[in-house]
This record gives sequence, structure tokens and C-alpha cells, in this order.
Amino acid sequence: MKFGIVPKGPADKLTKKAKALNPSTPILIVDKSTCFDSELFAVFVFTKYRTDADAFNSKREKAGLRPFAIVDVPFGEKEIKVLPADSVRGRIVQILKEGPAYGYEIYKKYKKRYGNISMRLIYYHISRGQKDNLFEIDTVKQSEGNFSWGGKATRKYYKLKSSAGYK
Repeated sequence: MKFGIVPKGPADKLTKKAKALNPSTPILIVDKSTCFDSELFAVFVFTKYRTDADAFNSKREKAGLRPFAIVDVPFGEKEIKVLPADSVRGRIVQILKEGPAYGYEIYKKYKKRYGNISMRLIYYHISRGQKDNLFEIDTVKQSEGNFSWGGKATRKYYKLKSSAGYK
């Protein structure tokens, strides 16, 4: 197991955060070649540069490697937030980065990208994400159609909460 840092901003602060979690874990500077290290478990990055870590994770997934966890380190603050990229909630974050979506739409995208999951589990993580200040309701819309329960459906569109630090 290895930790990585995305070297934008004061790298010593990222290294210090990584060492605080496990002093004996080796630390890599993550770039376009080291991001493919199969032992890379978690990457520390300042929140404002998270898109770089997401890009490295995309490259790993395309190469058939498991995504690493991304540890957001707020710039100038002491708290860190860990959301594993391969967790259900972490994957919902990835889907909502594309824009607001309603629950069933999130379910369909999740199932297509990551495999089988129950709708109940998607709605559980949406609910938990709201309680954890990751997601919020963007809009509520009435849709007309030929649904099994009638001609109308109410759709709650969820989005990433701006205070969650994701864009």
C-alpha cells in the first residue's frame, strides 16, 4: 500500500497529512506515469485541484486498475475529508459532477457504469449524502407519462452541495 500526493500547492502539507494517517506508508508524487502504480491506495490533494486526482483515477480505470481513494485537503484548513472513489456514495458524487439528476436517473447511470445495484441502496446513499452535506435537492419537477401508477411522477433532482467542495 502506498499514498500519493498531487504536487500542487505546498506539497509538504499534503505529505504531513499522509504521514499523520500512517507514518510507515511510502508516499509517491502522482503524475501521468506513477498514477498507474497498482499499490497506490489513496491520493492526497488540495480540494481546489481535485480535478487532477479525478483525471488520474479515470486513467487508472481505463487501464483496468482499481481507483484510489481521494483525500481532499482544504487549503488553509485543518480538516480532511475522505471519500473513497470506489464507494457507492463516491460514485454518486462522480455522476452528480456531470450535473443534477433525479434518483432513477442516478440509478440507471450507476448500473450502466459500475454494475448491478438496488434502487433502495441508491436512495439510501442519496439520503445519507444529504445528511452529510454532500447532496441537496436542486429542483422538483412533475413529469407526465404512462407510468404504472398513473400519468404523473414527481422527480427530485439532486446536485452536489457547493459547500461539499466538489465541482
